[in-house]
Amino acid sequence: MKQQNKIRQYSTALLFSMGLMVTSCNYLDIVPPEQAGMKDAVSNPDNTEGFLYSCYGNVQSPINYTLIDASSADEYALPQIWGGDTYSTAYDLLTPNSSVQNWNYNYKYIGQTLLFLEQLPQAQGLTDNQRSEWEAEAWFLIAYYHFQNLRLYGPCPITDKRIPQETPPSEYAGRMHYDAVTNWIVDVLDERVLKGFKLPTQRDENTRGRATHAAACALKARVLLYAASPLWNGQFPNKGWTNTVESSYKGINYGHELVSKTYDPTKWERARIACEEAIKEAQVAGHKLYDDLELYARQSVPLNNIYIPGGADDEFKKRVMMLRYMTSSQFNEGNTEYIWGVSKDDDYVPYNCMMPYRVLQRSNGNWIEGYNSYSPFLGAVERFYTADGKFLDNSAPDLLQRANVDAGRPDIIKLAVKREPRFYAWIAYDQGDWGTMVADGKPVRLEFKDPNLQGFNTATHFRDHNVTGFLGQKFVRPNRKYDKSGNVNNTRYQRPLFRMAELYLSLAECYAMQNNVAKTLENLNRVHQRAGLPAITSAEVTSEHPLMSWVENERFVELYGEGHRFYDVRRWVKGAEYLSSGKREGLNAETITGPTFEQFNQRIKVNQPYRWTNRMYILPVLQSEIGKNTNLVQAPGY
Repeated sequence: MKQQNKIRQYSTALLFSMGLMVTSCNYLDIVPPEQAGMKDAVSNPDNTEGFLYSCYGNVQSPINYTLIDASSADEYALPQIWGGDTYSTAYDLLTPNSSVQNWNYNYKYIGQTLLFLEQLPQAQGLTDNQRSEWEAEAWFLIAYYHFQNLRLYGPCPITDKRIPQETPPSEYAGRMHYDAVTNWIVDVLDERVLKGFKLPTQRDENTRGRATHAAACALKARVLLYAASPLWNGQFPNKGWTNTVESSYKGINYGHELVSKTYDPTKWERARIACEEAIKEAQVAGHKLYDDLELYARQSVPLNNIYIPGGADDEFKKRVMMLRYMTSSQFNEGNTEYIWGVSKDDDYVPYNCMMPYRVLQRSNGNWIEGYNSYSPFLGAVERFYTADGKFLDNSAPDLLQRANVDAGRPDIIKLAVKREPRFYAWIAYDQGDWGTMVADGKPVRLEFKDPNLQGFNTATHFRDHNVTGFLGQKFVRPNRKYDKSGNVNNTRYQRPLFRMAELYLSLAECYAMQNNVAKTLENLNRVHQRAGLPAITSAEVTSEHPLMSWVENERFVELYGEGHRFYDVRRWVKGAEYLSSGKREGLNAETITGPTFEQFNQRIKVNQPYRWTNRMYILPVLQSEIGKNTNLVQAPGY
């Protein structure tokens, strides 16, 4: 994880010591003034590479509950008392005066990277290969940061060169048509990054986390998938939204239009080709779906620590263990699924190390405690398949009744019985287990009805409590362990920005939109069967469960908690269906201290003011930006 240390180290040095950080983080401030220290920044290869490292400073982990695109969809709830931008987003409270600053930060780092490119020709001591590779790497980041704004804010300005500080506000670029920005990003990737294979196929231990050829292909595939999706392919709800100025790109005059008003099926073909290419290049680089069923044994993790209600054979338990390692093991442990990942300490403690209360009693009698309030919605838990790969029938009247499969755990409900391996790998439930070895070599048995253990208790943990009756554990390493002195093995690992499963699922979606059932299922089943489930057959594609419903559900389950759902719901134009008031449900976990079984196991609406309006498909830009750029129009509805 030396890469992230370098990013932090050089970002601090360049952005503060040299005065390169802009004073107000505004879009118009994408270029800092010339500094005398610029020559030092490129005076030798180490300094120049450090400058490049600083350009990665806004590549964020998607596994971070503080990010709006990670925690304001329909995957999991957090206590309302926590507050913050994620709540404002889910409650439709964002305004031009209180929006999030992703726009500003992305443009700030675009400016940082453009400054690097401007200085790169003067860099001393570089080989031709270094100069070519680092130039391509910088353009990759510029394309990436543009896409981050494009998918969150919709059509955005293209910034491909430094803007003189004396430029009048009336001459700053306004938003470009969504397709124009998409085409520009793709052209940057094709012409400045991918052409000539300037980026390496693989990274070593010291540079892992930096861009590769396969990562650039994966970014291109995602950009084109989004552009083909309904929101940007004829179904944007506010078709009257227009620009104040005309825009054009490569001979196409978009006039004042910002979004496509008609459906174009060729966009899906373009996305399909890009997904196929991304998969091919990733395979050439050695990436594949993670399938190591034996890592637990090499790390001396007891297989019997995996608890399955009603019992399961060792092969099923190995699959559960493998799926836990899939999201928490490292490249040097054999995990080559991640095409591009990021390792950051800023989200490690609050997210990946969150534990339930009363994890382990220390030798001195005190408890090792966590504050895990990451609470999957009931609807999210129900989306995981049954053990035989079927959709769960959530209308069954006895789903929340006792399953009577384990006398020692009498309150386990039928919902938690006979489910697929990913359910047991990533979801925790009442009287089930959390973790694998976390409590001095054993998992923590959860008791959500007991206020003296993990249950709701206004006296001891009113702020940090379980909201829905479930906990997540997708990113918890099986061998993470506290001892009775409070010591813990604290292994860092990458979080996925692009991984193979996403590419296969994206390709399946392209084929589904082209009504190619066989190819859709071929790619879906690569992921579905890796999870230990039987292949989906064409006979299972029915009017009740059409082809796209299989695609959508597999994406939900496989990519659960990885930052995709926020965008998937939006690009499919299904915000009202999934995110409206009353859609998010849970068990009755946060209203009664010491509830009975019957009181706890009730399906209820999560008591938070979630709502949906169509303006939420994209976010507002801060009004301070609108005021400084007369060509920049606000998002519709704000």
